[in-house]
Amino acid sequence: MYRKSHFKVLSANRMFRTAMMILFAFISAIANGQAVTEIVTNYNGYWRTGHGNISPVKPDNHHELISFSYNGTRYSTGVNDALLSSNGLAFTPGLYNALPMTTIGGAANGNTKIGLGALVDGVANGAGPAPARTLGPYLNDGINGLDMGTCVANLPAGTMFLSVSNIQAAKIGDGIPDILVTQIADPSTSYDSYEFTDINGTRVGSPLNVVLNTISPVGQWMADFYEATGATILSSGYTQTQRDIRLWAADFTTFGINASNISNVAYFKITLSGTSDIAFVAYNSATITVQAVLSMRARQRLSRTLPAPVVTDLSVFPNPATDVVNLTHPTANAADAIFIFSVNGSQVSKYVPEVGATQTKIPVKGLPPGVYQVLYTCNQRRLMQKLVIK
Repeated sequence: MYRKSHFKVLSANRMFRTAMMILFAFISAIANGQAVTEIVTNYNGYWRTGHGNISPVKPDNHHELISFSYNGTRYSTGVNDALLSSNGLAFTPGLYNALPMTTIGGAANGNTKIGLGALVDGVANGAGPAPARTLGPYLNDGINGLDMGTCVANLPAGTMFLSVSNIQAAKIGDGIPDILVTQIADPSTSYDSYEFTDINGTRVGSPLNVVLNTISPVGQWMADFYEATGATILSSGYTQTQRDIRLWAADFTTFGINASNISNVAYFKITLSGTSDIAFVAYNSATITVQAVLSMRARQRLSRTLPAPVVTDLSVFPNPATDVVNLTHPTANAADAIFIFSVNGSQVSKYVPEVGATQTKIPVKGLPPGVYQVLYTCNQRRLMQKLVIK
């Protein structure tokens, strides 16, 4: 009896280990499929490094990402295409910008570090003036926000929603990366989760989870890691340290976005594990518009629904409509705007409401019959309503 039970336990353990090995191999395959294999930056004018040809030069100051290679194609970021041409590199032109992660709501802790190229502080192998401890700017600095010489290590755990619009349906499945993520310190076995959601925070498509320690580095840099909390400025062992640089990329189809669900997308959601080391998360501005960080919640609050400032302050009448619709909206400011999107996510019109107005008339006579989305943007709020044209 004992031996039979013992055999069952051993068999169960073997099955568990086998299942975990299969799962890890599957995750590794996904991660490697998303891996960036080469980058070019403007460090010291021109710096190129990648898998199988790691540069012996290790950047120690500010430098922006000029291009990255993914699935055999080199894409420019729009920072300096002329630099690629002058060095004889073929590339597909692109335009990438860092997500506006300017407001980080998660609380920094003893593990949170501010990573700076070793000479950014002006001191070689030592501590310079203490850097500002506001984390957001380190994720958006440089041209297009693509500075590779600064980062936040162990970015505080939490959830961030970024308001998105104008996703181009024609770009689905084109193979061109729409999201680009950096990891420039020591990756752990944990992962951050990236996904799109609808206006109520419900997932659209599928999440993308990547274990970054399964991705091969494209290069290394030299950094100082300053404390983000406490009285200590720069701890022993965190000066002039070498760290690997990794990047991964993905297009819409990787997130399960397709023609049937694209019109439901309202937010890009990032769930931070608390162990990621990010210089920036970038997006392809030719395929999507990202407007603002809306909120960040501690992990224990993830089950809560999003706050109310969507839909409730916007009304459309008549609906269905044929010639003109009347929008009732919050008191308009100079930066407010009204957008109308087709069911496939393409912007068909844009209007600027009169400052101080609470109602705006929108002509729709020229629009083909069908279902549309009306988006009103004000400050960091998105107000949406469905509109039917007869």
